[in-house]
Amino acid sequence: MPVSHAGRLQRVYDRGPVRAVFAAVLVLSSVAVAASCAEDPATSSPPPDASVADVVAAPPDSAARVDAGDAATDAPAPLVNTCTDAGSYPETWLADPHLCLTVFADALPVARQMAFAPNGDLFVQAAGNINALFDDDKSGAIGGAERATFATSVDGFAELNHGLAFSPNGAFVYASNDSTVFRWAYAKGDRVATGPAAVVVSNMPAGGGHTSRTLAFDPQGRLYVNVGSIGDVDWFPGDELRAMVRRFTIPASLPAGGIDYASGEIYASGMRNEVGLSFDSKGRLWGVENGSDGIDGDNPGEEINRLDGPGSRFFGHNLCWSEYALDGGLGRGTQWAYRGYAVEQTDVWCRDTKNVHPPAAVMQGHWATLGVAEYTGGSLPWNGDLIIAAHGSSSRDPAVGRLLARAHVVGDSIQGAVTPIVGHAVDGGLEQGKWDVRPVDVRSGPDGAVYFSDDLGHRVFRLGYRP
Repeated sequence: MPVSHAGRLQRVYDRGPVRAVFAAVLVLSSVAVAASCAEDPATSSPPPDASVADVVAAPPDSAARVDAGDAATDAPAPLVNTCTDAGSYPETWLADPHLCLTVFADALPVARQMAFAPNGDLFVQAAGNINALFDDDKSGAIGGAERATFATSVDGFAELNHGLAFSPNGAFVYASNDSTVFRWAYAKGDRVATGPAAVVVSNMPAGGGHTSRTLAFDPQGRLYVNVGSIGDVDWFPGDELRAMVRRFTIPASLPAGGIDYASGEIYASGMRNEVGLSFDSKGRLWGVENGSDGIDGDNPGEEINRLDGPGSRFFGHNLCWSEYALDGGLGRGTQWAYRGYAVEQTDVWCRDTKNVHPPAAVMQGHWATLGVAEYTGGSLPWNGDLIIAAHGSSSRDPAVGRLLARAHVVGDSIQGAVTPIVGHAVDGGLEQGKWDVRPVDVRSGPDGAVYFSDDLGHRVFRLGYRP
């Protein structure tokens, strides 16, 4: 007999005094919180909530369209062929038979965030190095002579570990470790840094379960930095500096030692670990968030959030969580209060949008979404939609994730299902969680293809389309 929602929460949360809850949180934090906090394939999917998009395994439509906001009467632009003759990566499930997946570059240990340079080169942060990849022969794959090390970790600081971005004016390359944001001067076509690194942001709270510091720039040149929570559901000293995205206005001359992190504007808070951050062509900031553990297999769900808007938005963590598929639940995206912590909130409080800004969409728990980008390439039939990189669960059985997915954007919102588009093929269907690829970051390339990094196989993949 299914366990009721009230019974489930009673069983999960009411297990003694707050001290016991703290102990459970600490255990969870020490296990696998950095890799993902999502691991569950729902055995059945309830109908989508009218206000929040859901995730299904059905393939997306392949009808070409010019833009998510275009009227249905607009004639679709002809699609560009971005497939090569290299064949497709083996055992790959593709939602559309016109898609093709190939290895663009290998030998990139622990490949993480990526950024396209103004001249079309692809920069990738991998194992403490900033790597420049340049497909000069237009083969769709990087040869041995088509790569260079632009810069390495800075002496006297911890190794670079995730973040990478170009300033909008193309004058600098930015990269991060868990405590510091650096930059190097860049001129169009540079493939090796011509000068030393400068410290841009310093004293970020380091250590803890989440150490990636994702970087993004808005069109005005302001820098956005994600700092995730310390543990699974935080109630630790120092929390006030974490689980948020801060914005920094970069001065003409950097102060000695860089801008102190605590002086940055809190742009969005209550974000457990918003690893994926990306501005779209309309200047909107989208993020993908890893939900916590400890509720049940399918909950909390992973979130797609729209961060931009009036004022500083609070997105719920560490007080509220988002439903994905819950026995006796109220539908995807419904906000529920955490129980048993030092500060008690109610479900009603969490559902009041004056208190908590709701997600734009909720995805399957433990997908571990780490990257998001608008597709703008004119080759795949999804212009204006968001492409999401799901790194995959770290400990759930059966495992989930390890795929790319698409969110259909209409106007300012996500419409319908968030649908897998690339993953591991078994018996002609999609198998989650078992692929030898773990997607991290995703980018729409200037050639019309989609590129994503893989920190398990140390590669960058290229997803093309053959009309």
